[in-house]
Amino acid sequence: MNILITFVLYFLIFAAIHSLLATAYIKNKAERLLREKFRFYRLLYTIISFPTFAPAFLVWLKYSAFTPLVYTIPDWLYPVFLLIRLLGIGLFMYAVFQTDILEFIGIKPTRKEAETKLITGGAYGIVRHPMYTGGIAALFTEMKMSQLDLTASSLVSIYLVIGAFIEEKRLVSTFGDGYRRYRQQVSMFVPIKWIMGLKLHP
Repeated sequence: MNILITFVLYFLIFAAIHSLLATAYIKNKAERLLREKFRFYRLLYTIISFPTFAPAFLVWLKYSAFTPLVYTIPDWLYPVFLLIRLLGIGLFMYAVFQTDILEFIGIKPTRKEAETKLITGGAYGIVRHPMYTGGIAALFTEMKMSQLDLTASSLVSIYLVIGAFIEEKRLVSTFGDGYRRYRQQVSMFVPIKWIMGLKLHP
């Protein structure tokens, strides 16, 4: 089977399982089944992510260098790509340090939605989804991009964007007008409003 098709199939299987486990229907079922232990559902979700993502990752790891090149950037663009990549990684790490990472991956029991607070400062004052923005920026600033690299980067980015829109609906439901105001003040992925704010308040 064609390597690209194999990768796409493996990734879609991962995306389907990952998305299904994040639905309110499955989480409600799990809460009734697990009861007090449901606070560790996030950890279970993280653990399941590894074996379901592994087939796609291993295909990419083994074959990315052997699929035809889509582009190699010219030397004069190297500093631009490097700067964007470093900014993306920096934004991602900035957001990670603002987040309770142990809770995010599930090692620390998840708090109830009523106990969570809306973060609007720091990285989250630049864009609403700084981890996704930083990740996508890093994915698309490879100095060389093969067909498999481009396929993988595109699928991951599409999945993140779709996930962000779904996540925003949940955040509006949780935080109501507070999140609506935040959404008006801060851009979703590209920090246009943040940049405009810097120009207005140098």
